[in-house]
Amino acid sequence: MKLVMFGERYQERPGVIIDDRLILDLEIPELESPHSLEELLEFNLLPELDELIAHRGKLPLIPLESVRLGPPLAGLGKIIAVGLNYREHIREMSDATPPNPLLFAKAATSLAGPYDALMLPPAEWAREIDYEVELGVVIGHLCHRVAVADALAYVAGYTIVNDITARDVQRAESQWFRAKSYDGFCPIGPFLVTADEVIDAHGLSLSTRVNGEIRQQSNTDQMLYSVPELVSFISQSMTLLPGDIIATGTPSGIGAGMTPPTYLQPGDLLELSIDGLGQQRYTVVSFHDDEMP
Repeated sequence: MKLVMFGERYQERPGVIIDDRLILDLEIPELESPHSLEELLEFNLLPELDELIAHRGKLPLIPLESVRLGPPLAGLGKIIAVGLNYREHIREMSDATPPNPLLFAKAATSLAGPYDALMLPPAEWAREIDYEVELGVVIGHLCHRVAVADALAYVAGYTIVNDITARDVQRAESQWFRAKSYDGFCPIGPFLVTADEVIDAHGLSLSTRVNGEIRQQSNTDQMLYSVPELVSFISQSMTLLPGDIIATGTPSGIGAGMTPPTYLQPGDLLELSIDGLGQQRYTVVSFHDDEMP
């Protein structure tokens, strides 16, 4: 299944894609009216959803093209990101291979929709804004100290994450939280694709284009730490909950790795894609106070 949140900003409601062109609204009595995909996962409603889709009958369907897609998750839980998880990216950053997964967090307020404009921060606060296409792993069940062999059973599905970063802020500070957490710095989606539709999460092509130019192109089989290894490692120190997101790291080709470094500018068009998970597409715009939430 391809699960979405759709509607105006801060008023999104859960839905499921039907035939790649319609949305079945899930805020209906037949499904206990979940208000978010986190609730759908927390209350284990996916089996009921399967039954609902199979017998959707006269339930109303909404044309996909007629609505805005928001981030498929509301960030009610944790956004855990992994640094330096592709060998080519480690080389382009001239860093040492980490002995364990390198973890950091992003603020929930950094979440954005897959087609929302990316607004740059005020120039006095950050200037070197960079992109990072990543496979996002969404947790489906309470997960505490699980073994690697069991870890995939706790994964609800996958999505695209753009781990946008202010490189000048990242260099200036000893931790990365602020550099990674400006408003809008975590576009996710367009869908949460359930795990049963992803045959192998470690064989997916992923790419970033800026103004039509391919900047990043790799495959998730190049990850240093696999999805089961990441889920198991993280769960040893913190309990993972339904709706938690793990951004699994980015391949080489970031703006900071170019010669000279090339960062995002107003008017740039970003297109991020991962096999089977759809595409993000949005324009970079200058900061305007009157457009902030």
